Parts: sequence; C-alpha cells; structure tokens
Amino acid sequence: MNHEIVLQLMYAYFYFMLYAFGGWVVQGFYVGFKQHKFLNTGFYHGPYVPIFGVGCLLIIYVIDPLSMNPIWVFINTFVITSVLEYITSWYLQKKYHRLWWDYSEKPFNIHGRVCLLNSTLYGIAGIAVTFFAQPWIHDLVLKIPFAWLLGIEAVYSVVFWSDVIITTMEMHAHVHALEDLHKYIQNAIKAENEKIRTEYLDKAKQSFERMEQTKRHLRGFISQKLDEGYQHSIHTLLNPKKKPSSNAHSAK
Repeated sequence: MNHEIVLQLMYAYFYFMLYAFGGWVVQGFYVGFKQHKFLNTGFYHGPYVPIFGVGCLLIIYVIDPLSMNPIWVFINTFVITSVLEYITSWYLQKKYHRLWWDYSEKPFNIHGRVCLLNSTLYGIAGIAVTFFAQPWIHDLVLKIPFAWLLGIEAVYSVVFWSDVIITTMEMHAHVHALEDLHKYIQNAIKAENEKIRTEYLDKAKQSFERMEQTKRHLRGFISQKLDEGYQHSIHTLLNPKKKPSSNAHSAK
C-alpha cells in the first residue's frame, strides 16, 4: 500500500472523527431544543455519534462523486442516509429487542424507523456538508502535519475503540438481563405453585435491577420503544397487583 493511499485513508478517518463529533453536537441541540438546553444523546461514553460519521463519509465518497448538482446531492443523500438509518434501526431492534428511535407518530414514516421530516433534514445536511463544511474541513486537514495527524488519530482510536468495546459489553449485559427477566416472568405466568411463582418473580426483580445498572447507553433515545413482549413482562413485574395473566404476550 503506497503512501498516497495511506494518507487518503487517514484523511477519511479524520473526517469520520470530526463529523461523528459534529453530529453529536447538532443532535444534542436538536433534541434539546424544546427544553431550551443541550441534551447528551450520545450512545457511547464519549462525545460522538458514529452513524453521523459514516453518513458523512457516504456523502463525501459515494454521493458527491455521483453528482455535484445540489438537487442530486439532496436526493441521493435523502435516499442513501434513509436506507442507512432503516438498516441500522432494524439491526439494533433484532439484536437488542428495542426500536431505538421511534418515528411512528410522525407523518410519512416507514415502520417507525425513518420518516419524511428526518430524511429531508438529512438531504439538507448533505448539501451543507458538500458545499460548505467539507471544503473548509478538507483545507484544514491538508494543513495538519502528517505526524500530528497520525498522533491525533492514534489517541482517538484508543479512546473510541475502547469505548465501543465497553459500551458493547454494557449493552450485552443489559439485553441479557432483559431476556432473563422476560423468561422468568413467562415462567411465573405458567407456574401453578405459588411458591415457585414467587421465586420466578424474585429472579425477575433481580434481572430488572441488573437492567437498571446497565442502561446508561439508553439515555439519548427519547422516543425509543421496547418490543411488545418484553415491555409487557416489565409491566407485569412493576404492576404486581394481579396474578400474571396466562394470556400475556410472548416475545418473538
């Protein structure tokens, strides 16, 4: 691999860093606008939202080469980022039993994963990145000495990828606790013996406590929605006035 290719890859990685941070800032102000304050919507411990970094790389290296016409930049960004958002939402829900952002109440949405308003804003963001942000950032990056660029990216990589590993472990612990809670509630529903039912409910409470201890990564997802079966199990646990119904939903 020659020096020029390595340099271009380093530039792309630096763009990812900047846009992931910029996305974190913009999203924090956008989500907190109605409350007149900045909201930390970060999924990770650090100040970055990687999906925005990836989205901007798609704009720079896929969308812009297709056409630099502003109309086509808008349309291509609208389509490609919407597909990225939909796939990401689908994957996260399958893996973690949760719709991480829910646009069901917004008009012209598709399964609550994407909606016309957000996709339009992404299209506008594509124009802003292509014609305003990226030319300035490109010139800025070219002025950074290679050694400095290498050092900054090395430090960032240690911090970012450590964060990814730690957050992934937290998420896995959270979803395992959720799955255990659901299993114990379902067993309690089926139990004929009151003592056994109580034991299952106690285990479900312990699982719920583990969920609460590992829910930090959920802080930024204000409109998220848990899958129905798991939501019903939590509702059953937190509202124990009635004996759990045998008609309770089971998770799919």
